[in-house]
Amino acid sequence: MTALWIAATSPLLPAAASSGDHQRATQAVESGEILSLRKILERLESSHPGQVLDVELEQKKGVWMYELKILKTGGRLQKIKVDAKTGAIISDKER
Repeated sequence: MTALWIAATSPLLPAAASSGDHQRATQAVESGEILSLRKILERLESSHPGQVLDVELEQKKGVWMYELKILKTGGRLQKIKVDAKTGAIISDKER
């Protein structure tokens, strides 16, 4: 499993935990293997409003996935996993 931690404020693809991770993530976006974080956030904005606290890009068994933590109104925390290639929501949990 490969995991990359991301700052959600970057305009295209955020900085990752190390330069090697960042290069791998950038190559995946440039090659069309995954969607950029910007596109993922644009797709989620209306259906999942709130403040993005944390984003992680990870690869499990060859599948890239964004994991987002969003602070909702009222202080609830929402954890969303999104297929990084298609933008499809894999899981959506709220506490």
